Amino acid sequence: MEKVKTKKPLQNIDVNEINTLNVYSDKKREHAEFHNCHTEESVKDDIAFLKLVYKDKISLSEDDVTIDLINNLKVLSKDIYFFLKTLESDLTPQNYIKSKYEFIRHRIPNGDPNMFYLAWNGLIKNDSFRRLLLQTFSLNKFNDMLCPQNIPVVGSHMTRYRTKLVLANDMATNEDGSKRTTGRLLDDGSGLNMKEGIVWLPNEKAIPLFPQGYVPLNQTQVILIRHGKSTHESGGENPEFVGSGYWDIWDKNRRISGAQSNFLKEEGVTTARELGKDFKIAVDILDKSGFPLWSWSKDTPVPVYGSESENTEQTARYFLQEAGYTNLSFNALFGLNSQKYGALTFMHKNEIMDAALKIYSHGEEPSPEVKAKVSKMFKNRFYHYPEGETLIEADWRIAFSFVDLLNKNLGKRLMLVDHSGAIRVFEAIIRTLDFAEYSTIKEAQDSIIALCYQPGRNLRYDYLQKKEFLLRKREKK
Repeated sequence: MEKVKTKKPLQNIDVNEINTLNVYSDKKREHAEFHNCHTEESVKDDIAFLKLVYKDKISLSEDDVTIDLINNLKVLSKDIYFFLKTLESDLTPQNYIKSKYEFIRHRIPNGDPNMFYLAWNGLIKNDSFRRLLLQTFSLNKFNDMLCPQNIPVVGSHMTRYRTKLVLANDMATNEDGSKRTTGRLLDDGSGLNMKEGIVWLPNEKAIPLFPQGYVPLNQTQVILIRHGKSTHESGGENPEFVGSGYWDIWDKNRRISGAQSNFLKEEGVTTARELGKDFKIAVDILDKSGFPLWSWSKDTPVPVYGSESENTEQTARYFLQEAGYTNLSFNALFGLNSQKYGALTFMHKNEIMDAALKIYSHGEEPSPEVKAKVSKMFKNRFYHYPEGETLIEADWRIAFSFVDLLNKNLGKRLMLVDHSGAIRVFEAIIRTLDFAEYSTIKEAQDSIIALCYQPGRNLRYDYLQKKEFLLRKREKK
């Protein structure tokens, strides 16, 4: 007769046996989600890339890749996943950076950033992790803040331009087609009603303003421009001290730029000056009409904000000086910096790419598939640069800082100077674009943008100047 197997009574099970089963079950669970993230070949390739970056300053080598190391990376991947999973929903960039630093310091063996790099960049192969990154660093909440989709009540008139600093044609003309010169009687947020004036510029742009540079207390108004060409963006024949401790001759081999030590080239200075001369046309017309953009003096400088890169402050100073403003207060904000490339900062892009192709093709002639893989690796918005950050983290940080700047400066008119990537993010959250739509946007260097923000209203922006409607005719060189 066949012997029937029976379950062991619960009271007869040894406690140590239960603990052993639980530990075994936990290890299976913690590896199940991430078991395909790290293979022997991929880890060896990533370590070879780190050796390329750090030379002899890294202790890891391909010979260290064992089953134990791979299992450790799987555990670290789980820890990274749940570190992000447990972040607070109202997190600020400052708190996130601090938490991330503490995580690496206390949860990564020996606080080794290289192990963090290996774990994170293996983990981005996982669908759940990518979804988590999209949720954690989503721009949607900023869309909701700047574009609440406010629908005017029935019977409202001209609500579309309540927060516009540049009026569309149909907003600035009467029914008979004549140009309006007066705006509306509006509440400035304090209960004070004020009458707008509408000033027309030579390029047919209409600006609604209050007298004497006054800005309603419930609005933040911004003049936004992009910095010009800089030393880390283009080549040149003259030696440049690039900030990494040595002199360099740039010759068609661009370096990866950093958030600092990036100055305007002479071409960039010229661009800023010419743009300032364009802006002066608008400044002079508004001043003569009694509606100046800024009532400035020695004691009240024009407030200017930008990233920590030197080229933004340089651009602002050359631009405003040509427009007639000789006193400004520049405020450098870390949150508006471009993506942090960490250990790759100031390295030659071409050399890094060529060496990476050799690594990931294992010494053979790189195939089209390998070339595409390496190119996508650096362009992947989830790829974490060694001791740097991902593009999705950088975009979230920039968006947060932009919205924070608007909310902290109600009642003021600011100037903002930043790089193309940051302006791309600004446009994304104003227009509620997704990554596929905003990733290719590149603002021109001859544009002057005007924004007007009012909490609870849809933020809109327009151009004081663009290539299609210049404020002045420039002399041909």
